[in-house]
Amino acid sequence: MNVDVLYQVNINGDVYETDKAAISGNELLLMAGKQPPGEFVIYLLLEDGDMESIRPTEMVDLQRTGIEKFRTFRADVLYRLEVNGKPREWGSDFITGRAIKRLTEVDEPDEVGIWQKTKSGEDKLIEDSDVVNLSLEGIEQFRVGAKYSICIEGKVFEWSKKTITTEEIIQLGGWDASQGAVEVDKDQNERPLASGEVIKLKPGHNFCKKQRFKRGFDENSRIGKEVLLLQKNFAHVEYKEVKNLHWFKIEDYPLPSPLSPEVISVVFSVTAGHPVPKPYGFYIPSGVKFGDLVLKLNNPQHPPPFEGSWRFASWDVENWRPGADVTTGDNLWGWARSFRNRLLEGE
Repeated sequence: MNVDVLYQVNINGDVYETDKAAISGNELLLMAGKQPPGEFVIYLLLEDGDMESIRPTEMVDLQRTGIEKFRTFRADVLYRLEVNGKPREWGSDFITGRAIKRLTEVDEPDEVGIWQKTKSGEDKLIEDSDVVNLSLEGIEQFRVGAKYSICIEGKVFEWSKKTITTEEIIQLGGWDASQGAVEVDKDQNERPLASGEVIKLKPGHNFCKKQRFKRGFDENSRIGKEVLLLQKNFAHVEYKEVKNLHWFKIEDYPLPSPLSPEVISVVFSVTAGHPVPKPYGFYIPSGVKFGDLVLKLNNPQHPPPFEGSWRFASWDVENWRPGADVTTGDNLWGWARSFRNRLLEGE
C-alpha cells in the first residue's frame, strides 16, 4: 500500500501540510488563503535571518531538513524605516536584521552589526535573525556599525574584531600600560588581565551601563605600592577600587589562640586621600570565636564589595604617621597586622 509522504511548511506562523515535494510561490499563497495571488508576495525565511523572494512560478524544494518558513505580505503596502539617516521602504510589517543589511547593501554583512535606536535613546544590537516590528507608531531608526562594543570606564567603544587584547583595551582607554587592565563582570567582581591576554567578545554583550573594563592600579602610586607590599607578606590579597574607596581583602589571615578558626579572611578600606586620612575599622566573617564565645560585632552599614557574611570591628590608630615611602612609617601592612590585637580584646 502506498502511503503519501506529507511535507510541512510554516506560513506566517501557521503550519500547513502538502504531499508535494516541491511547491510554487502561487501554491504557497493559495495554501495560506492569500488571494488573488497578484496582490500578495511571499518570502522564504533563511536560516541566517535573510529573506528570499519567491516568484509565483518558482519552485521550492521541501525535502530539505526542517520545516521551511515563509512570510506573506501585501504587494501594495509599504512600511518606512531609516538606516544611517536615510529613508528606506519595506513591503512587510516586520524586518530582520539580515534584511536591513541587504537593504543597505553592505559589503561584508557578517562583519557589521545593525543597531536600533530605542525610546530610551540607547542603541540595541539587532541580530541577523531578530525580527523588528515596523507597524508601531513612528519610524524605526537603525544604523550600521561595528558588531561588537566594549565599555571601558563607563565609555563605550565600537570594535570590529571578535577578540580584544589587554594592550588594545589600554590603548582605547588611554592610560599608561604599566597600570594594566581589569575586567569587571556584571556583579562588579574584578579580574586583572594578564599582559597579552586575548578576550573573546560576544556581539553587543559589552554594551552596558556598568563598566566592563578599567585600568588597574599604578604600581608606582602609593596605593600600588601598598598593594605590592601586602601581596609580598600575605599569600592572597585582592584589591578593588569602588566609588573612591580602595578595598583590600586578605585571605588566609592567621589568628592566634584563643581565637578560632585558625585562618579567616579580613577586609578593610581606605579613602582616596590615602595615606593622609588614617584607616578605621575592618571586616571579618560571621562566626569568629574567642574561646567558646562568638564575637559580637556589628553588622556593617555599608557591606564590603566582596561575597560573604561580614561583621564590622571598630579599630583605630592613635598615631598614624605614614612616611614618604611606603616602607617607612605607618603603612597598610602594619595596619592589617594590628587586627589581631583588636580581636584579642574579645567583644
